[in-house]
Amino acid sequence: MNRLIFVCMGNICRSPLAEAVARAQLVQHGLDSVFTVVSRGTHAYHLDLPADPRAQALAEQHGWALAAHRSRLLQPDDFQRGDLLLVMDRQNLRDVRAKAPPHAVGRIRLLMDFVSSPGADIPDPYYGEAADFERALGLIEQGVLGLTKHLLRLHNAGALHLE
Repeated sequence: MNRLIFVCMGNICRSPLAEAVARAQLVQHGLDSVFTVVSRGTHAYHLDLPADPRAQALAEQHGWALAAHRSRLLQPDDFQRGDLLLVMDRQNLRDVRAKAPPHAVGRIRLLMDFVSSPGADIPDPYYGEAADFERALGLIEQGVLGLTKHLLRLHNAGALHLE
């Protein structure tokens, strides 16, 4: 099975929200049997801690559960065939590419590359207010929707072969 890996710095704000949004989108579009979804962080600042309470509250408002989430660090086995690594900003992109083996570099993408804003960052809301989390979630939803449409096109064309 192919794996979508959402990556941010600490794996407590943006990437857990992206994981939750992607799970819901994949179920809605019948791709949940094709993909598994996880999230990771590039830094171990919050290793094994739950998602930020503000992210949890926002997820709960949308019917997504983040209470069981625990921050995980990006590991070498996260670069296997079939894995697509979707990062939240250009710093994450540099950090993940620096850790990636050469064969995996082409499967590391900014999430916003799948909307009309390629190269755009999803700002880290960690030091912000609730409105910053809502803005980040709005961008994540746009990115995941664009990604889902892209994956559906590939799947329907019989060209979805990440493995």
